[in-house]
Amino acid sequence: MNKRIFWIASYPKSGNTWMRAIITSFLFTKNGIFDFKLISYIPNFEKKSTFEFVKYLNNDDYNNLDDLKILSKYWIESQKRIKINGDFSFFKSHSANISLLNYPYTNDSTSLGLIYLVRDPRDIAISYSYHQRKSIDQIINIMTTIGALTFTSNKKGKRYPIIMSRWDEHYISWKNLKVPKFIIKYERLLNDTKKVLEEMVDFFQQNYQIVIKNHKEKIKNIVKSTNFEILQNYEKKYGFKEATKSIFFRSGKEGQWKKELSKNQIEKIESEFVKTMKELNYL
Repeated sequence: MNKRIFWIASYPKSGNTWMRAIITSFLFTKNGIFDFKLISYIPNFEKKSTFEFVKYLNNDDYNNLDDLKILSKYWIESQKRIKINGDFSFFKSHSANISLLNYPYTNDSTSLGLIYLVRDPRDIAISYSYHQRKSIDQIINIMTTIGALTFTSNKKGKRYPIIMSRWDEHYISWKNLKVPKFIIKYERLLNDTKKVLEEMVDFFQQNYQIVIKNHKEKIKNIVKSTNFEILQNYEKKYGFKEATKSIFFRSGKEGQWKKELSKNQIEKIESEFVKTMKELNYL
């Protein structure tokens, strides 16, 4: 009864928003043509309404949900209570799937499934640097720190802490979640989009008996309407509410690190993440 959440999870700047555009175009349109209004169908898990119930359980805790030690107490309970559409709903997360004070972020009792996006950490360092307006060295320090935090960008109300932790721990923590999962490398999604989307159709059909009608037509239209340049041009014209300190859809390319990172920065990232990068064929 509690298996109601399907996660779209990733370390920041790894294609999460692009994947939300793809999923919503598959499931919430007749023809697969993406519209930015669809993004709201896959909200961020860490939002005010998710934890509103805490007010009635413990008002002191409710007033201190910006403290991760308090917030973590309600991770699982919030997933049991969260408002969903139909039998299950999709939620975006940049959190690592780890436990804090024996409180797990999520588990197989509340999670129905997972799509996880993973990207070369050398490219993340550049993209996240622009996104946060911090130096690349600062971002590398964040990416290599156990328990590293970020926060929701709520314009009003509390900013909830999100425990990203290290890039490799983030990936491993979600890989170990015991639910049907579809792990996608950002670079493959970029270079072989149509094939990845065909595999995604099979994933939903085989694991959940969800048949996506007209999937061939939808894939064709999704590839066109979620093209990075189209997303980028939309943001330039209308803005994008999830942008924080810089342009959200900045580049989207792979291999930027070869020109933009110093030798020391490359060595730092590769030495920290060597095992996981080899597993993912980044080294």
